[in-house]
Amino acid sequence: MKLLPEGKSKALSAGALAAAGACAFMTVKAALALLPILELSVSPAFELSMLRATVPVDMPPLARFMVDHVRLYFSFFLFFWLSGFILSLGLWARREWARRGACWMFYLLSGAALLVLFYPWLVVPKPFMHGDVSLAPEFNAVVKTAAYIARLVSFLGGGLCLWGALLLDRGRLKGEFV
Repeated sequence: MKLLPEGKSKALSAGALAAAGACAFMTVKAALALLPILELSVSPAFELSMLRATVPVDMPPLARFMVDHVRLYFSFFLFFWLSGFILSLGLWARREWARRGACWMFYLLSGAALLVLFYPWLVVPKPFMHGDVSLAPEFNAVVKTAAYIARLVSFLGGGLCLWGALLLDRGRLKGEFV
């Protein structure tokens, strides 16, 4: 089988192979990050240290979730990248299940990007304010810049994911899948 099959969209084939390579790399990285967590978490000392860990005030909700559920957080990324790898290979092979799965993944990613676009404080800390007075001006400037960058990246990434989902779901590429 050729890498870029004849009579099929070469852009889709090349994109699927590039995504498969990136997802394979990230799957290995996620697995290597998860292994030490799993090795550490079998000891009772790990649970005790996590229970007594102090976290910053007004920590973003997703960061707080990560602290409370370390194994689940790292496992999610492992399965996310692994499913991205499998779906990419399925898209390259023009399988219908992969097209539907990739559409769902793109729609979910664009929804998550929309959530961060409207509520950047889920992933970025809120500025330290007391009324209208800034308690830490330098920190607040960095936080506002980080929130702006998070919004910009989620706008661009969410739009790209939505475009990819619509292209696979309603475009001419839909006819290439069996």
